[in-house]
Amino acid sequence: MKRNSKKHLCGAITKRTVRKVLLSNLPTDILSQILSWLPINDAVRTSILSREWKYVWRGHTNLTFDSATMRKQYFKASFGYGFINATEFISRVDTVLRQHSGVEIKHMEVKHMLHNKHANHVDRWINVAIASKTKELIIDLNGGFKLSLSRDISRGIYRDKGEPYNIPPQLFSADNGPYLQRLELTSVSLHLPADFKGFLNLKKLTLVDVSITDEDVQCMLSRCNLLEFFEIAYCRMVTSIRMPKPLNQFKHLLVDKCPLLQVIELNCSLTVLEYTGTVVPLIFTSTCRLKNILIKFMTCHAALDYMVTGFPSTLPSLETLTLHCAQRERIILPGKTFIFTHLRHLRLELVLLGNKKRHTDVLDYAYLLEVAPFMEKLELLMWLCCQRRPYCKEDGELRSRPPHHHTHLKFVHISGFFGHKDQVELALHILRSSIMLEKMEINPRVEIADCDESEKQFYEREQYVDGHRVATEYVCKADHRNVVDA
Repeated sequence: MKRNSKKHLCGAITKRTVRKVLLSNLPTDILSQILSWLPINDAVRTSILSREWKYVWRGHTNLTFDSATMRKQYFKASFGYGFINATEFISRVDTVLRQHSGVEIKHMEVKHMLHNKHANHVDRWINVAIASKTKELIIDLNGGFKLSLSRDISRGIYRDKGEPYNIPPQLFSADNGPYLQRLELTSVSLHLPADFKGFLNLKKLTLVDVSITDEDVQCMLSRCNLLEFFEIAYCRMVTSIRMPKPLNQFKHLLVDKCPLLQVIELNCSLTVLEYTGTVVPLIFTSTCRLKNILIKFMTCHAALDYMVTGFPSTLPSLETLTLHCAQRERIILPGKTFIFTHLRHLRLELVLLGNKKRHTDVLDYAYLLEVAPFMEKLELLMWLCCQRRPYCKEDGELRSRPPHHHTHLKFVHISGFFGHKDQVELALHILRSSIMLEKMEINPRVEIADCDESEKQFYEREQYVDGHRVATEYVCKADHRNVVDA
């Protein structure tokens, strides 16, 4: 017992000694680096700990100014951090920057609803970023409410939020070029100066709800030779995205809901492309190394038709394709199509529309086994927006397509399976044709993410039990390898 007490006492002394070393003997630059892992408001509060701690936070290298870090209350209320008006926000940011050392700011982020009438203040903050050789600069004058921009674009709404702030020309000066590695601009106006030479080390560029011309977009892309990632979203003036000059480091392009966009033309070693919008031509001036494509069409267009006729034929390296489409009419399948020789993973999100009668035919998607002969994983996420009862024998014999032996498909996932006749026929065709199939999952639930929740729940209540019953009765009974999981 004494031995345990002595051991406990020694442990307590050791802990106090370690704690004393951590708090008292660390160099100021180390303490400053540790504080940089905290939000700026928490870092500032450490100044009241002692005289030694009063100025440590001033070397904070990660400055994020938003409603959370500039809030009055320390604890988050149940309804959020609360609204901070522009005057309060500006005053608090100015207070922090006035006391900050202004040296080695690696990351500066301003996220609040501000307009061009606040230009003097935002200009001053950007000048601080330039003077401190900031590597990452984020100016979001929509307050981080990206969802509101998405809804406005989808509904064709343009809200008058005041004249957008004009990015000052000094941000694009040659003095700032060598340091900036990441630039994100939201809800601003941007006009490049005539002498813009580019950002020598910029790797990530994001333009969201930015008033910018096609020429300035092309200029920025062509003069940032180390660019790896480019996102452009909700830019209402942009009609084309062109990259005539090869960018050897460029890997990832994200284009989201630019309503006037008509063409995307690229000359680069791109490996990932994400696109949301209307159907536009994708032009690759050289053989492309694209491996991963995610496309979401906002207007009705048959997924199968786009894959076999509208897709670029210069994509020999494509391995993963995600395609979201809404379809009303059935298409006529062509006799000869482009074969995806490298495609391994295909994910289709299909919204099949119809009122009292649906004109589409799910069995048409059996054609996927022919156009993607080396596919290993297939995901079919369906939402059938129409009135149709689950299959029963009174609906006639189940159709079958000519047998097609697929030697690579191993995993199939089907959701939104309401038990309609053509869904049963497609599931049976895939089951019988895929000789290497290891697992087929069939789920009546709707898994397409952006569908209206109330409508999804209505369809699930009406269709879930029937979908499960039909899958069990017709698909599982035809499964002689025990690979179907309904």
